[in-house]
Amino acid sequence: MSFKYRDSPLYYRTAREALRLEQSGEYDRAAKVWSKANRESRNELNQDWSERRSDFCLMQNMREKRKAVDE
Repeated sequence: MSFKYRDSPLYYRTAREALRLEQSGEYDRAAKVWSKANRESRNELNQDWSERRSDFCLMQNMREKRKAVDE
């Protein structure tokens, strides 16, 4: 049995929290929590995924701020 895709329970707990924040539109906090998940991960695929999600949340946060200024 391969454990290639297994990761730390801390990663999964933190990733679920980041997902919840992201879905509720709290992109600034979600980016920080995704970064934390990245540090807690032992799996390269999950590290890459959490880094990309953090980057997405940072960009989405900037978009939201620009939209608020333009209104």
